[in-house]
Amino acid sequence: MRYTISVLLTLSISYLGAQSTDIPLNAPAYHILDEWDVKAEKSVFTTIKPISRRYFAESIEAGAAGSSRADVWDKVYLQRETRAYQDSVEENEKPLFGRFFQYPADVFSVGQEDFDLHVNPVVVLGLGRETDSRFDKPIFENYRGLELRGTVDNKVSFYTLLTENQARYPNYVQQVTDSTLAVPYEGFWKAYNNTGVDFLRAQAYIDFNVSKHISAQFGYGKHFIGDGRRSLILSDVGNNYPYLRINTRVWKVQYTNIFAQLIAETTGGTYGLDGIGSFSKKYLASHHLSINAAPNLTVGLFESVIYGDSSGTLKIDYLNPLIFYRALEQQDGSSDNVLLGLDFKWNLWQCISLYGQLVVDELILGEAFSKSGWWGNKQGFQLGAKYFDVFGIENLNGQVELNRVRPYVYGHETNFTSYSHYNMALAHPLGANFQEVLFSLNFRPLPKLKVQGDLLTARYGDDQGNLNYGRDVLKTYLPANRPGDYDNQMYQGVDTRLLMGQAKVSYQIYHNMLLDLDLIWRRETSDMDKQETTIVATTFRWNFPSRSYLF
Repeated sequence: MRYTISVLLTLSISYLGAQSTDIPLNAPAYHILDEWDVKAEKSVFTTIKPISRRYFAESIEAGAAGSSRADVWDKVYLQRETRAYQDSVEENEKPLFGRFFQYPADVFSVGQEDFDLHVNPVVVLGLGRETDSRFDKPIFENYRGLELRGTVDNKVSFYTLLTENQARYPNYVQQVTDSTLAVPYEGFWKAYNNTGVDFLRAQAYIDFNVSKHISAQFGYGKHFIGDGRRSLILSDVGNNYPYLRINTRVWKVQYTNIFAQLIAETTGGTYGLDGIGSFSKKYLASHHLSINAAPNLTVGLFESVIYGDSSGTLKIDYLNPLIFYRALEQQDGSSDNVLLGLDFKWNLWQCISLYGQLVVDELILGEAFSKSGWWGNKQGFQLGAKYFDVFGIENLNGQVELNRVRPYVYGHETNFTSYSHYNMALAHPLGANFQEVLFSLNFRPLPKLKVQGDLLTARYGDDQGNLNYGRDVLKTYLPANRPGDYDNQMYQGVDTRLLMGQAKVSYQIYHNMLLDLDLIWRRETSDMDKQETTIVATTFRWNFPSRSYLF
């Protein structure tokens, strides 16, 4: 992979043009873009995230914003985030010491003809209380760090973030760590005061144009593919990874390649992960094609392959950006894990957006439409709808989403080929063998004040004993580990019901400086266990997006 990246950089250097950094995943800008996309006469590409600041700036120029106070504030917010690509720039009248906070979006910045730099602190201070059915304990988040981004010679953009963190998450999140040795969203960790975790968070990349319509990004981070709350293709619930991303946008087409190095498995215990030697590696190659089939309709096709073994060998076959991976995998003996499918986004009446995904891990038509319960019927789908200005009420938005994934989807023979990274699922946090429905409603009574409520209801089949019933993507599905080849049904194993509701009130004190108040109630029941918890927390966030632990 290093050789391939070096060649690409060398060949493209003479074609470099102005590029930009991305707006971080889950930032408020994405909710703004979703609404503007629906209300505009022509939709934009929103499926592959993160999205560059330059592309956000083009959305502003499209004039999709409305005239309400919230719409005006949203436009100001995006203009601040994309200052380098605006004709007029908002400045603070009285910068601190004449040098700091010259612009609302940056604590410190430098703007020269051939050099642009933005420096901001990253702070998250959260404190709350969890009342579990079995215990009562405080929870907290304490993240401190720095974010730098900029552009050199109007040709190469760069971004880097580093934070030092301690946290004690709710018990249901801690149970994920206990069972998988993975902290959701994070990577290497150590125990902190027995019940908490201590970890570093790092992210960085460089971004440049290969040609007028082709850009490349080489870095360490993660991606999200989809237009819903969840992704059945690639989500950000796991750790960062080294990657090369190539994005081609021309005519009515956007084509994205992602080549990444993943961690097959980690080792450790209640003390944290082992820091002796390197963890086993595997690789991801993925491509996604989006087409604007109509001004309000976008259709996408995708394919991903996970491969690797104990030798850590990189297969150069999969570095071909246009090849059909399934054909290559068969030519090589069919030892790798290929996932393929499609997605769509259909905007209607400038207020509703319908979206969905279909993933196919394995398909034999004769078995798929029979009632035999063949274990290899490995498919999943997502259907969702977003409704903006519900019943004509400005700034009241709703969303409903259904996700259903059959047993054994994403799993494979070993962790070297399972659809996972750093012991976490690469797609949905519930793994497979589940169905969930998500409801969401948010309202902005004031431009800087947002109230949101979420309701999750899910049903899944958990594993029992040493057998793999199809939920855990980390478990092998070899014949000796399955209950059988046939009569496999949804929710097999320990039939579990999950009901979860959360309410969040967020107030933006200053640009990207927010104060949150969260109330969460969660109940998980099965024939073997019952857990119920209530969580109340308040969080101060500065230059760090809100994360959802809705699972």
